[in-house]
Amino acid sequence: MSHPPLDERPYAFKVPAAVGEVPPARKRVVERARRTGVDLNEQFLGELELLAGEVIANAIRHTGAPCVVCVRWAGERLRIEVTDVEAIVPSPGSAGPEDEGGRGLFLVDALADAWGAVPDPAGKTTWFELEPQPTQAASLVQMSSCSGARPSRTAVAGCADPASGVPRSEGTRMALPRRGAQQDHQAA
Repeated sequence: MSHPPLDERPYAFKVPAAVGEVPPARKRVVERARRTGVDLNEQFLGELELLAGEVIANAIRHTGAPCVVCVRWAGERLRIEVTDVEAIVPSPGSAGPEDEGGRGLFLVDALADAWGAVPDPAGKTTWFELEPQPTQAASLVQMSSCSGARPSRTAVAGCADPASGVPRSEGTRMALPRRGAQQDHQAA
């Protein structure tokens, strides 16, 4: 029985500078994830949608400018990168009980298998990775072996801004940490 190979090609799109564009953008991320060929459960897709929405909304709210979202399969995990024009690398804030915002990166830190931010020629790229549940791992390994690809413990960089064709996160190869561990790193 033959399985389709994993779609490892990066997929990138531009999100206009309007908070109302966040819901369609996060839905687009989920739709692209469904096309990887990996059987992803609803919990995984729900977490993906939540985290993509948080990172995309942060980029738009804090810059007032469009951002570029990249979706790719990174060996054993789905990687989402959001590149915006702000050079300041984000970190979880300290939101009070009455604050309307300031909890997005806490959610990313709690739910993502890995996340971080790196300087980019355009500003910065904030990324996170999610790994499918163990029940989904057998499907992934089976499909990877059928396609001749071997799962990797190293993240792969190289999404491009669809408007300019400029590679994003060039040289940001790194070992992947465990769930909930923030990894700040610098481009090689």
